[in-house]
Amino acid sequence: MLNLISTPIGNLDDISLRAIDVIKSSDYIYAEDTRSFKNILRSIKCEKSCKSFHEHNEDIVLNEIVDHVINKKNVVLACEAGTPAISDPGFKLIRKFVELKLDYTLIPGPSSVINALVLSGLPTDQFSFYGFVPRKKNIQNKSFERIAIDVKTSIFFESNKRLKTTIENLSNYIEKNRKISVCREMTKLHEQVVTDTCTNVLKEIEKGDLPLKGEIVLVIEGSTNITYEINIDKKIKNEFLSKMSISDAARLISLLTKENKRDIYKILNKP
Repeated sequence: MLNLISTPIGNLDDISLRAIDVIKSSDYIYAEDTRSFKNILRSIKCEKSCKSFHEHNEDIVLNEIVDHVINKKNVVLACEAGTPAISDPGFKLIRKFVELKLDYTLIPGPSSVINALVLSGLPTDQFSFYGFVPRKKNIQNKSFERIAIDVKTSIFFESNKRLKTTIENLSNYIEKNRKISVCREMTKLHEQVVTDTCTNVLKEIEKGDLPLKGEIVLVIEGSTNITYEINIDKKIKNEFLSKMSISDAARLISLLTKENKRDIYKILNKP
């Protein structure tokens, strides 16, 4: 049996009793970061050893784990923090187990995505998780263009070094009154959650009241601006979109009409 273990995202006391039992009774343990997982093993007084399983060796170690389970061994897989396969290694392995019809299960527990969503105070009924904010500016821009018209709450991981520039860029796409939430160092001693507009969050950063340190999750409120006051003839719309992307068409029409590019993008993207 393969046991996917959810591990603490900061506070080691958050590991579940079931996870402890499964770890202690396992035959083999694989972890994304063996050094950090050894801290968990010490905290639960378990002297077992663990092997590495990460994106650089996943394809090789995957077959090793499959062989163990075929031979009736109990295997544990844990990511560095949170739940395996959620922006962490594990997806390929799970897909392989599905394909081979092998036994596997998930020991549920901490998730920084759900933790941040709840702490943000933003709507939780519909949300999308996108992993890390794209580093390349053109890809990031396209991502923010989609979010600008998305009514669902959006969740990203982001580096503390890039957070300020990311929020500055995001502010060019979403409504001025739309809230974002920066959740940092969750479950740790210096946990901090700041939920406000992009402008006000940037002020907190500038004042030093929101330190750019530690692990960060960025939560973005969904759009509430769903009215469209600008009228674009359907034939003109189709003509533009037959020759260029929505983003380029919105940019060009904005230059010609002096209307807001974001509002035009919403219209062009509307079925």
